[in-house]
Amino acid sequence: MTTELEGKLLKAKIELMTRSAFISTIALSLKHVITSDTQTADVNGYVIRYNPDFIKGQSVTQFAGLIAHECWHVAFQHLSRRGSRDPIIWNCAGDYIINHMLTKAGFEIPTGGLLDVKYDSDWSTDQVYDELIKNKVDFDTGTLMLDLNEDGTLEDDGGLGSSITNTIVRARTQAQISGEEKAGLIPAEILRRIDELLNPKLPWQVILYRFLDQRIRDEYSWARRNRRYNKEYMPSLHSYGLGNLTFAIDTSGSIDDDELKDMLSEIQGIQQVFNPEAMTILDCDSQIHQIHEIDQNTNIMDLHFAGGGGTRFQPVLDYVEKHPTQALIYFTDLEGEGHLTDVDYPIIWVCTSEHEPSNIGDTIYMNN
Repeated sequence: MTTELEGKLLKAKIELMTRSAFISTIALSLKHVITSDTQTADVNGYVIRYNPDFIKGQSVTQFAGLIAHECWHVAFQHLSRRGSRDPIIWNCAGDYIINHMLTKAGFEIPTGGLLDVKYDSDWSTDQVYDELIKNKVDFDTGTLMLDLNEDGTLEDDGGLGSSITNTIVRARTQAQISGEEKAGLIPAEILRRIDELLNPKLPWQVILYRFLDQRIRDEYSWARRNRRYNKEYMPSLHSYGLGNLTFAIDTSGSIDDDELKDMLSEIQGIQQVFNPEAMTILDCDSQIHQIHEIDQNTNIMDLHFAGGGGTRFQPVLDYVEKHPTQALIYFTDLEGEGHLTDVDYPIIWVCTSEHEPSNIGDTIYMNN
């Protein structure tokens, strides 16, 4: 019997290879096991298990659809994305999305598989889950094919997750070569997640702090984790030799009050985390209006600013040339001079708009 079922498994894989380069790449990277340890079929991110009695009643075409179903769970990363959600409802939400895709692509969905034409390609797994929770849908677990196997390994960073990520990226490459992606056969949700895996976007504050950590520190010691950014890497830094930081606040007419408040809040955060020996804040638009010397007793949020005119960066650059600093951090929309002469100190432009980056220094964007 096992040999017969293994032969059916091989035929199903071959059929899958003729129908989808994306899914067959994932299928060929996974281990396939026929075992009575599962009621129907399930996947844990690197192994698909099939119950022999269940697949015995499936045709080769149905079996190919079953393999594709489990591989789509891997592609959507349904295991690692569940978090604290109800596992049964999350499994069902994923099944609705996958089975709609399979039927649209001409596959036969697994026997007993969930299908509702309502949940078409405009829906994401998260949205279907929220809808099912909202409507308090009660599923009969005795008849469901629950196939997300959370016993064993999940898709964690640095371990199995790395291999799963690599597999998904390879699958996309094959889809690009075969024309599947161009034909719109790969869900936008998956393409977006692949792009995020390849080009992760960090909050701009993290980028700024890492820049400071790399560019400015001389000697440091790690202290108690700063609670201000408890979701990301944010050390409390006690520096020996971390001198003056100069901040320029663009108070021109193009900067609104909320943006100004955000700028001041971040400067206050830098003060708390990096504890520099001295801080200077320049209130500027086309010229410098005020120079605020900051110490540990200064409440930065209470500072008052003038401005309201146009924007010129050169007055600030000239000031810093005469008053050396370890870094100039310039909060602005970059709507100033188009070309600036290079300087011999680090500049970080924290940009409030989508303006192209400055030709000097490093530019990060607050809308990241």
